[in-house]
Amino acid sequence: MFGKYSPLPPGSPPAVWTAFARQAAWKDWVIAALLCLNALTIVAGVRVARREPDVVLVAANGKSTYLPREIASDALVRFLAEQRQLPSDTTVVHFTREFLQLALALNSSTVDGAWADALALMSPILRERVAADAAAKNLLDAYRAAKVRTRLVIEAIDLVQRTSSLLHVRATVTRRMASLLVAAEASTTDDRLTVELVQRIVPRTSSRPDGLEVAEMRISSSGGPAHAK
Repeated sequence: MFGKYSPLPPGSPPAVWTAFARQAAWKDWVIAALLCLNALTIVAGVRVARREPDVVLVAANGKSTYLPREIASDALVRFLAEQRQLPSDTTVVHFTREFLQLALALNSSTVDGAWADALALMSPILRERVAADAAAKNLLDAYRAAKVRTRLVIEAIDLVQRTSSLLHVRATVTRRMASLLVAAEASTTDDRLTVELVQRIVPRTSSRPDGLEVAEMRISSSGGPAHAK
């Protein structure tokens, strides 16, 4: 009659074999637990990354003040947006003023440098189109020969619409042109213009410190009387 069947290999010490089996099972459970812990850590990290951070304000004397995100003021939120490489309203106004001065306040003595700087603030497509149009009309030669100086008065800059990547900006300006060859109080020619700009948000670089470029531009006469300042 056969004896009771044993799963242990013949001649193996029963105690040692059992210990090995228990140790292998324990390792499997540890590995499974570590995998679950790693998965939970990843999920928690994703949730924290998606949550808007709270704010710590540091005063000039080094004192820190904790400010929950939900009670941060609009001005502080705009500042945070600026720090995250998104241009604030102040940056948009600064960029628009600089561009308008370069593109519209052209003087015969400085037209070459100012025009090149104005083109540099445009997107590649707009720059090519505007440069070709100026070349066809001999714009730079006409300014050099005219011996004129231009003063630009910016009356208003309005941010009409903002999306995640584009801005619609409208500016009202008065352009006052006079001859370089006569006294400053000589007669001038005034044009009141409305300038529509589409500005694109781009990564900040040394050539784009404001994080903006002009993607489209349209200039028209405002039709009203000029109000020079």
